[in-house]
Amino acid sequence: MWRVIRPDSINVWSNEQVLTRLRRYYAILRDEKPAKMLVASKVEVDDLNAPLDKLWHQHQKASGKFRSLLREIDQGKVKLSDLDIPKTSYLDLKVELSKRILASCHFCERRCGVNRMEGKHGACQLNAKSYVSSAFLHFGEEAPLVPSGTNARDSFWRCNLFQYVYV
Repeated sequence: MWRVIRPDSINVWSNEQVLTRLRRYYAILRDEKPAKMLVASKVEVDDLNAPLDKLWHQHQKASGKFRSLLREIDQGKVKLSDLDIPKTSYLDLKVELSKRILASCHFCERRCGVNRMEGKHGACQLNAKSYVSSAFLHFGEEAPLVPSGTNARDSFWRCNLFQYVYV
């Protein structure tokens, strides 16, 4: 159906400028390169029980390792499937940092400091759980992104700050 509604979403890939600017995205669509999330899951980090400042230091170091690994994978020097799954990954570290932020919430500009992990509600009226009230594919985006999963818009129920959050 989306091909009928938005035929330009296929035709756009014949445009050399679009291919140049969205080269990696196109390669992911064609299963030629892995998504960055999958690469992040292969970068090993230390223990997640460290104090917050140490976690941010680990994040900085892991970010460099991630960029190097991504470059090697993109250049064909390393295959993602050949890499071991670490006990604790860069992706796990990002999850842990998010949980720590929720424990003293400063996700939005209000920086309410509420411990949402204990079930308390922040200025946004949300606790640590997100409730999706609707989700749909959005066909009004730029042609290269139609109908991508990145165009599913989720409006969060009860949130009085943000109407939509892109997934």
